[in-house]
Amino acid sequence: MIKRVKELRPDADIASPKFREFLEKFESEINRGISTLCVLSIINSYEEKGIYGYKILKVLEEETEEMLIIEEGTLYPLLKNLERDEIIHSQKQTTGRRRKYYFLTENGKKILNYLTGYYSKLTKAISLLVDIKVELKNSYLYCPMCANKIDLSAEEKRFCAVCGYNIEQELNERRKE
Repeated sequence: MIKRVKELRPDADIASPKFREFLEKFESEINRGISTLCVLSIINSYEEKGIYGYKILKVLEEETEEMLIIEEGTLYPLLKNLERDEIIHSQKQTTGRRRKYYFLTENGKKILNYLTGYYSKLTKAISLLVDIKVELKNSYLYCPMCANKIDLSAEEKRFCAVCGYNIEQELNERRKE
């Protein structure tokens, strides 16, 4: 995001090369993992239809109100690595033009649930330190052992699918509330 700042007043803090370099590096480190999470989430939202690369870029830009922007030179290697790791798979389709559409694998869905849960719990855990308010949706339970996001609207669950932790006690406590 900071790389997109074009015109700066010479007396602005961010105008100094050292300050700007630090912020750009920090943003890059944060955005690397978040980008993967967001790309997987976007692919998941297109389920059976699938989604092609350029559309992923546009949805990401739009949904994050241009706060998170990935360049094509970053997205396609990311997609290739996710496919190599069998988190996503692709299929060439012709819909006016021949494009490669991406889909989550079953493992990819589990990994997305875990990453979403981990990121949600981490953000909530640091929220007081960075002065933000985070509310987690009540339709999910986050595994106390591994932070996997467990959808409570689906079938009855007793164990976390990722780590095998018995979540019955957490479910019973939630029912009491």
